[in-house]
Amino acid sequence: MYEKIFGKYPQVKVINYILVNPERNYTKKEIAIGAQISRVTLDSFIDNLLENNIIEKVGSTYSVNTNSKIVKTLIKTQITLADLSMKDELQNEEEIIGELVSDDEFEEFMNSFDYEIDEEYELNRLEQNDKMTSDSVDLLNNKNLLFSEELDESLLYINGYYPKNKNRRMINYG
Repeated sequence: MYEKIFGKYPQVKVINYILVNPERNYTKKEIAIGAQISRVTLDSFIDNLLENNIIEKVGSTYSVNTNSKIVKTLIKTQITLADLSMKDELQNEEEIIGELVSDDEFEEFMNSFDYEIDEEYELNRLEQNDKMTSDSVDLLNNKNLLFSEELDESLLYINGYYPKNKNRRMINYG
């Protein structure tokens, strides 16, 4: 929520991320990944968060300092912003919906579109898709077993193939 208002600054991303679950302990790596910033960037300002009592160090992890007045204000503000945003969305939705239409009006509206469907083409497409699917299943069921005396009679399974009619990327089945 804070990112929409204050921008995508690293500090804002971190505060936004850790306030989602303030009772949890985070490692630096988890904070960096969750806030989508680099660890080096986090290291450049994490001491400021500690000095301002936004977070506190617990062993080798960090947690939100829920006793801090700043954190309490940030959480209240985040809840208020979410509430305002939700009210705005509901108001916009009501404006978009407008008046309800009757079933007859809806039916007339839907019938106003001119749909021309080539049923033969669509059926053919569906049949081709079924054929392609069944061909793939047949290929899976008929995988080849090779025995090699040079490999101490080890059993090899061919569980992939390069389709000739596709993009030539190997399809691996296991």
